[in-house]
Amino acid sequence: MNYVKYIKRESMNDKLIKLVEHLKTLKCKNLATFDLSDGDEEKFCVIVSGANTLETKKIADEVCEDPRFAGEKDGYHKGEWIIINTSPIILHIFTQPERTKYNLDRLYKSKEIDVVKTMKKRSKKAKEQ
Repeated sequence: MNYVKYIKRESMNDKLIKLVEHLKTLKCKNLATFDLSDGDEEKFCVIVSGANTLETKKIADEVCEDPRFAGEKDGYHKGEWIIINTSPIILHIFTQPERTKYNLDRLYKSKEIDVVKTMKKRSKKAKEQ
């Protein structure tokens, strides 16, 4: 199947929702989320782009300043592909050329989820109650 699936599971990781909300406030480009969960273990992958290495580093700094998302940071020195492991979420922050080169979006395409749509549905449901 080649479509973005809506997460029906009500227990979708709240940390994932908070991280996506935070990344949206940082105006990250091309935000994509993937559900890599296996059985009972939740695992998520979030991919965003920055215009250049200064922007990717700024995004990484902003994310890690929040104690909810602080985690192990790799690739910060070069800034072309920064990985932050904030279990159960792995955040990949790319410059656009690096994102195109490694193309993780294509690798995980069948696992893509629409967290923003899920957040909107939950918000609407909460308002109705």
